[in-house]
This record gives sequence, C-alpha cells and structure tokens, in this order.
Amino acid sequence: MKIPKVFVSYSHDSDEHKEWVLQLSTKLRQNGVDVTLDRWDLGAGDDITLFMEKGVRDSDRVLVICTDAYVRKADAGEGGVGYERMIITAQLVQDVGTAKFIPIIRQASDTKKTPTFLETRMYIDCTNENEFNERFDDLLREVSNARHLRKPPLGKNRYANQSYTQVDPTHQLPEIPEQIQSTSQAYESAFQLARANDTLGWGRLVRRIRPNVFNSLVEWRQKELGENWPESAEQRRESVDKAVDIISPLISVALVGIESQSEEFNNQKSLLDELLKIKSREGWDRSGYQVWNDIPDVLVYIYHSLHGSLSIYTDQLMVALNLANVKTRRIPEPNFLDSVWKNSQFMGWSTPLGGTCTENWQYLVTAYDRWEWLSLIFEDASMYRVSLVAYYMALSIHELAEQISLTSQNGLERQYRQGGIGYNIPLDYLSEDSEIVSTAIDLLLRNPTRDELRTSLDVALEQVKNAKWNWIQECRGWLKGVYQGQQFRHVKFLLEDFLDAL
Repeated sequence: MKIPKVFVSYSHDSDEHKEWVLQLSTKLRQNGVDVTLDRWDLGAGDDITLFMEKGVRDSDRVLVICTDAYVRKADAGEGGVGYERMIITAQLVQDVGTAKFIPIIRQASDTKKTPTFLETRMYIDCTNENEFNERFDDLLREVSNARHLRKPPLGKNRYANQSYTQVDPTHQLPEIPEQIQSTSQAYESAFQLARANDTLGWGRLVRRIRPNVFNSLVEWRQKELGENWPESAEQRRESVDKAVDIISPLISVALVGIESQSEEFNNQKSLLDELLKIKSREGWDRSGYQVWNDIPDVLVYIYHSLHGSLSIYTDQLMVALNLANVKTRRIPEPNFLDSVWKNSQFMGWSTPLGGTCTENWQYLVTAYDRWEWLSLIFEDASMYRVSLVAYYMALSIHELAEQISLTSQNGLERQYRQGGIGYNIPLDYLSEDSEIVSTAIDLLLRNPTRDELRTSLDVALEQVKNAKWNWIQECRGWLKGVYQGQQFRHVKFLLEDFLDAL
C-alpha cells in the first residue's frame, strides 16, 4: 500500500499553537502518514521558498491549519503564509478540481474560517478539543483514502428503456389474465398494474390469485404431508421449497408493490396477515407431526426477510421496519402480542428448517439459485445476499436501540457484565464474506432515513455509540459460540466503522 505524503502549512501564531501542530503531525506519522513539517525538515541555511514549493508540489495532500491569524495573513499576502497561498493558488489554477488541499479549522472566532482561496473546500473542524479523536480519525481516513462510505455497486434500472408520458384517460389499462400460470406471470402482471397506477386492477389480481394459492397449500398439506414423519433434513427443506413454490405468486406480487416505491402499493402487511392465519384456515391439518404444522411460520420468516431485503435495496428502510414491528401472537404464549422480530419462529428458528438459526439462514441466503423468480427482483445472487445482510443488520441496530430505550446506561452496562443481553435477532448475517457485509453496510448507510433505526425509539446517537464496544463484543461472542470458535476478526472492524458512520 502506498504511504500517503502530507505537507503541513500553518502560521507560527504562538508556542501553544506550534506545539498543537507538532502533536498533530506526530500522531499522523505514528499512524503511517509521511508528514513534511518545517520543524523537522527545514534547517538553518535551507531555502525556505524552495521548501514550500517542493512541499506543496511533492505531497499527496496539503493540510492547511486555519486560525484567525493564518486567514488574515493569507488574504493579505503577508510573509511565508502569503507565499504559500501563492503557491497553493497556482496549483489550484492548474487543476481546479483537485482535492489536494484540506483546510483544518483550528481557531475561528470570526465567521470567516478559511482563506478566500479555500472558501469552497470541505474542511475538518478541530475547534472542539473534546472531539479531537473523532476528527483525527476523519483526517486519517481522508489522507489514507479510506472513507467511511464506499459507493455501492450500480444496480439494474428496470425502467431505463421505458419512457413515461401523462396517462390518457381513454388509455386501456393492463389486462389481468384469467389464469395465473406461474410466479413470473404474476410478477409481470403486477408490474404492469403498478406502472399504470391501477389500484383497482391490483386488487382484482390479488383476489384472483389468493384463493387458488391458499387452497392449494391446504390441499398439499393434507395429501402429500399428512402425518408422515420426514425422513431427512433434505426432505424437510424440499417440503418448504414446495410450500414457497405454492405461495410465491402472492409473494412476487407483494414484492412488486415494494419495488414500485409508491404509497399506493408498498404497504404489503396484508400478505403477512394471511400467512399468520394459515393455521386457523378451514381444512388446515393441525394434527400429526409438528414440523408440518409449523410450515406457515417458516413462510412468515421467508416473506418478511424478502420484503425487508427489497425495502432496504430500494431505500425504504421504514417500510421494512413497519412490517417487522407488526404485532403477532408470541409462541409459546398465544395470548401475548409481540412484534414479528421478537418471535423466534419468524426470525430463523423455525422447526421445518431444522430449528437452528444457522440452518434457517443457509436455506434463506442460498434461495436465489432455487427460486428463479428472484432474478426478476434482484440483479444477481450477490446483490440478493447483500440486501438480506443489510436488512438483518438494520434489525440488529433497531433491537440495540430498543434495549437502550428500555434500560439506563448503567443498567445496560451491568447486564453486559453479568453475562450479556440475549438478543432476538440472529447474527448469522455476520458470518457472510467480509466484502458482502461491507457492501451491505454501504447499502444501509445510503438510506436517507437510517436515523429512524434509533430515533423512532427516542434514542440518541451518543447512546448507541456508548454501547458500541459492549455490543460488538456481544456479537463476536455469539458468533464464536454458534460457529464453534471461528474468530470472524473482520466483524469488529466492520461493525465499528458502521456505528461510527451512523
């Protein structure tokens, strides 16, 4: 890796200020940055003008330490500061778009914080000593070209080749097929209806699909599963695949509603309600082997996971959280209502997939290769995984915020010391490849409403950051226990960067 080279431009305002600049430069060198500073690199007899020119020209970045005195001297063209201004201005003229010069605001008693020639540049504010470590980290990242946020990969634009005009009232609305023969056909029909903003047609499509789907599911449960004991884990997974295949036309229609990003279509709680009621439907066999009776639970798990992933993928964080917070009857306490994300059967411990969160996660995260219709929604298997990880990470932060909102800071610290909190959200998503997790973080951080993860619970950002280290340790301990001692060393750094960027 190339070692970043930095030149420091400052004015000798006072001994205290020179010492601050020296300490900043020392800390940068201790963190792998090659700093050129007059107190180290300029000796008796050296050509000061040449030193300035060479320092500005040969460095990757130039730190301009802005104080009231520096700003005044630079604007007036006084002394060495004035000469450095001439050098810097000349290079700015050569390359107007250069990001080489970084203003560091050290003192600003006036409204004018930087010299005129740097007024349009983004700066780093170091006026508050209590925030120095955070601002230093920002500076170190900047000169090392390691910013908090990486631009996410460019996704596929479904509408790139389609033009839009004002709808003609006489225009014929999309036709709804009498028989929906496949999940792809259901998806395309819903897509055309959403594009035409045809809410009435949308309702007719759902009513046309729904009875056949649920009747087929009940019939399949009775005839093919009955009271038969599953012979293997593979047979259980195949049975779940069959249940998903039956229900997938409705799932695909709901996901088109999310994809549309329209308030007319993106509230898809009704399908969740339908899935939650399957066990009480007439004809649903509640006797026999419990695994088969729990298949509706795994369908809820799959649906809210796909719904949440696509919501995050399309920058609709609150749509995902609103569904995850729908109140359901908690198992095994049927008289107690709680959010979907607090129900273990719906969060990755469903018995049809083995009863462990790891088995459930592997089934879900590899679904792109089994369910062809997912390719209509996510551009590839990698982006599907990224979106899935981003959704579960959002749920984790939301859960952390709730713990903070329910417990005082001292109480939270005490719970951590006494053996941990016991979170509901499984952390299997952190076992994914570090590149997948890193891209998922970028995807989540680009969401304009990401603050809602905590502000919806009246939790301040400072409270989340105070709980950061304990929470990260809790996550690593969970992974180590579930994955038999694997270290997952990348997790600490990824979660730290994520929380710092919130």
